[in-house]
Amino acid sequence: MLLAGSAFLLLLPAVQIGWTQCREKPAVFLDERTAATHLLAKVDPELPAAANQLDMTEAVVLRVTVDRRGKICDLKPVSGPPELQRPALKTVKKHWRYRPFRLNWKPVVAQFPVTVRFNLPRREPRTKTA
Repeated sequence: MLLAGSAFLLLLPAVQIGWTQCREKPAVFLDERTAATHLLAKVDPELPAAANQLDMTEAVVLRVTVDRRGKICDLKPVSGPPELQRPALKTVKKHWRYRPFRLNWKPVVAQFPVTVRFNLPRREPRTKTA
């Protein structure tokens, strides 16, 4: 039986973007600065054309989980414009690599935030023409 009004919205599944393949829960939770010391490879994302037209120069914060081998196994958006979340997720999943995190000399699953910044190409300032 379906309920009328706004209660119907509660029955709809939430659309979530992200990606997961983790088999273990994180053993350590790190800050972004500490996690950056383990970063081996990083590629900056490309700004989508729609965002470029809107003059959007924002950042997206992702929650990253890295397995014992240093591979990203879970990736979820935390904040940022929805138009930029998918390109950020795609770039981090495909191109970013980490050195394994260790606790007491043993590799562990680690979780931490990552800020992905989108940079607009510099535009020349408009000048008045006579």
